[in-house]
Amino acid sequence: MPRALIMLVFILLAAGELFAQSNKGTITGTITDSAGALMPGVRIEARNTETDAPYQVASSATGTYTIAQLPAGAYQISVSLPGFKQYTRTGITVMEAQVMRIDIVMVMLAADEVLTNDSIIQLLKVGIDEELVISKIRDSQRNFDLSVQGMVDLKAGGVSDRLLRIMMDPSKATPEAKTAPAPKVSTAPERPPTPSIPSTTSKEPPKTAESPAAKTESDLPTEIGLFVKHGKGWDQIEPEVVVWQTGGFLKRFATAGIVQGDVNGRVKGTHSENVVKVPGEIVVVSPEGVDITEYQLLHLRELHDAREFRTVTGGIFSSSGGATRDAVEFEGTKVANRTFSIKLSELDPGEYGFLPTSAAAAGSSGNVGKIYTFQVVKKGSR
Repeated sequence: MPRALIMLVFILLAAGELFAQSNKGTITGTITDSAGALMPGVRIEARNTETDAPYQVASSATGTYTIAQLPAGAYQISVSLPGFKQYTRTGITVMEAQVMRIDIVMVMLAADEVLTNDSIIQLLKVGIDEELVISKIRDSQRNFDLSVQGMVDLKAGGVSDRLLRIMMDPSKATPEAKTAPAPKVSTAPERPPTPSIPSTTSKEPPKTAESPAAKTESDLPTEIGLFVKHGKGWDQIEPEVVVWQTGGFLKRFATAGIVQGDVNGRVKGTHSENVVKVPGEIVVVSPEGVDITEYQLLHLRELHDAREFRTVTGGIFSSSGGATRDAVEFEGTKVANRTFSIKLSELDPGEYGFLPTSAAAAGSSGNVGKIYTFQVVKKGSR
């Protein structure tokens, strides 16, 4: 009897411990830098602001972290890492048996870097894309010489008028957005003379003069996205989710963010549901202010359960600036406002995707984004 009583007490104690553990909360998530690169081996601390009890873990090789067995209460999460701004988030309430997701983005310090005229000219000379230079201007301290002679030197160094305007006032919108209304103004002078013509004919001349352009634009899609020519109409290419796997954290940290690591994307499934027959045509309708040069055409390698591609190998400043392994050259012709036509005539059969540059740089949560995928087949093959 005593032995049975002891066993019963032991079982009750063990059950009570398991129940207590199951009622505790958990905080989990990923830790990335501002470019979306996953950061392994970083120490994250959750501190109970009521008891001052600390709970620390290190992020895994894939940049994920989990702080389990947290008693219910108020917490503060903090991360300290050399070369990055201190990360602190307060006002976190953990409840019993709750799993809370908090993704952490670390912002790299600029190391007291100040951009000058020479800095801009050097960036352009080594082939840095102008959009990346503009991002650098907006995110850095600046000491530009914008005197007459300074602007002459900048122009001689290859700085465009658009970039000069951004250097003068980085908060201003791009010039392209301001010039969009111009076509509407140009058509106004053609209409006043028409009221003097009898009503039965006054409306016809403007329609005849404008009908070719109106017909051309009416035949084109207007929604933002990618479309493939299908007979006389257009089929929209729906985007798929791409999961980013980014390496090179140590290389990026050692160069203060100048040299980026490799960015590999993976899309579920071995084939896209969107089929493009070549020779054929794709139309891209971009967001306002986004040029076709900000898209990448990539060849996707087929795996047993997914498609994979690499967008960057050792890029500079941003993942969109590096040499690409799976990139395919293409030429987009502007056919309307924010609308570009791409002729596909020399693509080999296989899996492809159009990737907006911003997708790799930002992503929806630091490690996911979207890509417009399609499979190429020769006409007559299916």
